[in-house]
Amino acid sequence: MASIDILLPYWGEFPLFKETVDSILKQSSADWRLLIADDCYPSSEAREYIDSLNDSRITYHRHEQNIGITRNFNYCAQAASAPYCVLIGCDDRMLPNFVETALKNIGDADFYQPGVEIIDANGAVYLPLTDRVKRLLMPKKSGLYQGEDLAASLCRGNWLYFPSVVWKTSTLKMHPFNTEYKIVEDFDVEQNILLDGGTLYFDTTKTFQYRRFAASLSSREKGKSGIRFEEEHKIHNLLAKKFSDKGWRRAEKAAKLRLVSRINQIISR
Repeated sequence: MASIDILLPYWGEFPLFKETVDSILKQSSADWRLLIADDCYPSSEAREYIDSLNDSRITYHRHEQNIGITRNFNYCAQAASAPYCVLIGCDDRMLPNFVETALKNIGDADFYQPGVEIIDANGAVYLPLTDRVKRLLMPKKSGLYQGEDLAASLCRGNWLYFPSVVWKTSTLKMHPFNTEYKIVEDFDVEQNILLDGGTLYFDTTKTFQYRRFAASLSSREKGKSGIRFEEEHKIHNLLAKKFSDKGWRRAEKAAKLRLVSRINQIISR
């Protein structure tokens, strides 16, 4: 059995999907398996490419009907059986040291955030404003983080990159993604793990490339902004209540303030 299941919920452009798969094949460590969960994308190119690889480490599954991204996350998480797993985006890329570095450093942590580079539609590394803000919010040193301080930090502004996060599989299975959410489902899982006493290993070593399209910072994102802000408002209010019940006053205050979310809402008007 491999140590890490790479889970790839698929709905997107084939050339970018191919880049993702190719980056996995280039890993310095072979201690992985890949499960692709195709959510009825209207093309056969992905299946044909995977068939052409003839790699026993790769499993391709196509749903009979479209189930939506959050349910596909849950399908993937429940299908995982390795000690660790990652839900990579179908347009992101792993650097060759991703698996090796994650397995070396995650230890007993419930989830692991590696160092991340931002790439544009053409694969060039850049750093838009959104990610400059994330850099300011995230820790400056590698190490274990947990509890109220981490929960409060993430409520000020979520600096995690969900498609790059490696999870202890048993922990993720205990915290399924809430299908009521379309955008903040990962934030909900992360905070629930912290409320249950979970730990994060944050690593400054860059091993992952997260693709952020320029369009997602402008017109394409505006179409989702209403849903995003509604969900962020809802989840922060729910978290404030949970933090209050736990006696985490600083985290409760941060959840009520939701500083970065409010700023984003103001400047997007």
